[in-house]
Formats: sequence, C-alpha cells, structure tokens
Amino acid sequence: MKILHVLDHSLPLHSGYVFRTRAILEQQRALGWETVQVTSAKHPGSQSVVEEVDGLSFYRTALGAPTAAKLPVLNQLSIVSGLERRLLEVIALERPDLLHAHSPSLNGIAAIRAGRRCHLPVVYECRAFWEDAAADHGTSTEWGLRYRLSRHLETWVFRHCDAVVCICDGLHTDIVARGIAAAKVTVIPNAVDLAHFHYGLPRDEALAAELGIGTATVLSYLGSFYAYEGLSLAVRALPRIIAEFPQVQLLLVGGGPQKADLMRLGREFGVERQALRDLSRL
Repeated sequence: MKILHVLDHSLPLHSGYVFRTRAILEQQRALGWETVQVTSAKHPGSQSVVEEVDGLSFYRTALGAPTAAKLPVLNQLSIVSGLERRLLEVIALERPDLLHAHSPSLNGIAAIRAGRRCHLPVVYECRAFWEDAAADHGTSTEWGLRYRLSRHLETWVFRHCDAVVCICDGLHTDIVARGIAAAKVTVIPNAVDLAHFHYGLPRDEALAAELGIGTATVLSYLGSFYAYEGLSLAVRALPRIIAEFPQVQLLLVGGGPQKADLMRLGREFGVERQALRDLSRL
C-alpha cells in the first residue's frame, strides 16, 4: 500500500509536529507500506520542488500570489487551492492508494477535494484544535470570528473525510460532540520510542552543580512554553510538592511565549530558584 501524507511542514524543521510525523512515517514503512510526502505552502521557503531529508522525499508546494499571501481570507484560500493542485500533480506521478492529511484543516480540505477528484479515500489526523492553540498564542481571540471560522472548517473536514484519527480522548470527545459518529474516530496517542533515547545513565554531577540542582530529585520538562502545555500548573503545584518532598526541583528547559509568565509565577509562588533556570549559556 502506498500512502500520500499531506503535511503543514516537515523536516528539516524541528517541532513536535515534525517529530510525530517522522515517527508515523518510520512505523508505516516498518510495516512494509510505502509513503510519499507533500507539504503545503506554509512550509518555509516552499517552491515546487522535491526535497530529500534524512532519506525521506518531500514534494514542496510553491507559494501563491504575493498579494493573496497578505490578506487573511485570500491567504487561506490560496494555500488550499495551491495544495490541491500540487496534490493532483503528485497523485498522477505516485499513484497512491490513500491520502493521509494531517492538521490543520486546510490540509484536510485540499486532500478531500483532491481525493474526490481522484476517487481516493482520505484519513484526517487531528493533533490539536488549532483555533485553541491560536488563542493561547495570542494570534486569535477565543470565540472570535477567526476562531469560529477555524472551528467550522475543521468540523467540515471531520464530516467529509472517510476516517478521523486524533491523539487523545479529549479530542475524541469534542469531535463526537460535533455530530461525528464515534465509530469514525480512532485515538492513536503520542508515544515514546525508547530506542531513540539513552536512559539509566549515571548522573552528570558537573552539569547538576552548574545548574544549581545538586542532589535534588528533578521533575523536568523539555519543549516549548505554550499555555496549553500546562506548565503554569506545574509551577503552582511546586510549593505543595516541596512541602512534602523538600529535595524536589522543577527543571523547565525550552522557551516560548509563556516564559515571562512562568518567571513571574515562579516569583509569585516563591519557587523561582527551584523551578526556572536560564539554559541559554549551555
């Protein structure tokens, strides 16, 4: 079976979205399936070329007209129509058996339109509700016009694709609440491939000393500082944890729009020393 994946962005960029995509491609190939990848015009520097990255080939989609790219609604329409055209080109070349579109909904719309024209089934993978992420990022207002439009488009994709995959029960519950049949929605959660990690290694005492951790028990997070990650809850909970386990420290590694708020919260709860470190020098 050959699967054509429709992506927002991909390697060589690094993000949680990219890493999940790569893991899916690796596991599908391990099952003996062939995969083909297309990215939308939202992938940085996109042109209509084929790019090879780490043994994977990605068909890129060129940006639309410069004028359209600057106007909100026209920008979205341009992305969908350009991706649909690119998909039709790749489908003619690769002859896939299935289209697997990944969030956001713009990819799903383009895949459904191309799939209908080529009589191919479409699986849509919802990894998050992007309208909620936009509200957390401050680029959209919850239940504002843009928020409601994004939600409407995603619901349209759920209804018109052949199957839906999501990453957690919370998303499953919300999708079904929109009137989508529960049997159409499958939960495939994120997971960790231990083969890619080294564990059970001796503690790096020099690094622990440099970070001021000493012999403390460390609770750690490595990633982007966004509101939906719940890091503020970890900081708020830390004083109660320390009250029972004084040697615990919380190590947050990363950066993002919530960094200043987390620093302020750490000071407010009196746990800045136990929770936050500046790792930019490492």
